[in-house]
Amino acid sequence: MAEDARRAFLTELIDDAGLFPPASLSMEDAAAGHEASRTGPHAWMLARFICVASRLPELLKVLPDAAPPWRVSVILDATGPEPWLERMTADVAAAGEFAQEAGPRAAVELVETVLPADVDTSELRRFVERVEEARLPRPVMPFFEIPPATLPDALTTVAEVRRETAPGGACLPAGAKLRCGGARAELFPAPDAVAAIIDACRRLDVPLKATAGLHHPFRHRDEPTGFVQHGFVNLVGASVLSHARELPVDRLVDIVEEQDPSAFSLTPERFAWRDLEAPAADIAAARAASLVGYGSCSFDEPVEDLLALGVLPA
Repeated sequence: MAEDARRAFLTELIDDAGLFPPASLSMEDAAAGHEASRTGPHAWMLARFICVASRLPELLKVLPDAAPPWRVSVILDATGPEPWLERMTADVAAAGEFAQEAGPRAAVELVETVLPADVDTSELRRFVERVEEARLPRPVMPFFEIPPATLPDALTTVAEVRRETAPGGACLPAGAKLRCGGARAELFPAPDAVAAIIDACRRLDVPLKATAGLHHPFRHRDEPTGFVQHGFVNLVGASVLSHARELPVDRLVDIVEEQDPSAFSLTPERFAWRDLEAPAADIAAARAASLVGYGSCSFDEPVEDLLALGVLPA
């Protein structure tokens, strides 16, 4: 039986960021919600639980004895006067301690951190070494959040270190992370900035992870805030078509800023935007190489939207 394009497009797409605004759930409520999503009918769309390093002791207290283990992504959030690498090293060590104590209940898969504007290749190499030295039972993949203003230099640096990192080590080759929204208008990058990082990641062979502001499928104006928010179907679709068709940046901008839901189609056979389409095999290849997924403070909202659109497979 041929692969379902909807499954290729949506499988393990969403990381659970219920601890983060605007949901800002308590650890107990976020954990209960994640376990419910993990065991619900759309669990195949769910990937990891996102937790900041400073709250890992809280998470440890509420982790259920459930199989399979929780998949966890750790946000390295240490602040203070110490240099960036020193702070990140402490948080990576905390992630290692959490993984050791959690045992079979949880698996740390990713670590995520914001790159400082002045980071260089040698500092990122040292970061990889610190991850290699941490007591993490399983290999982890770092994702470096790259502010659009630092493109293309920061992404080129990540790509260089990624090429140097052995794929079989305790620290896997790194990816890039794009922030798509937040509590302030300036945290929503313009469509051309989003398109630029999708294009650059494809050309440099760097996987991309997104976060924030992607609760709904299509780009739209949020009436309570007045912000124009990005859509996760726009983002994934642009990444898929960039990978499958090597589109120029201006075409990617068109996809990212598209606000007409009827311009998109996701069926068992293919994903399409206007006159461009990709079958299930191309979608799966793009998801594996290009867009790992995105963090959302709500798992239910995107699922409900897709159900209302009639997209989700029975």
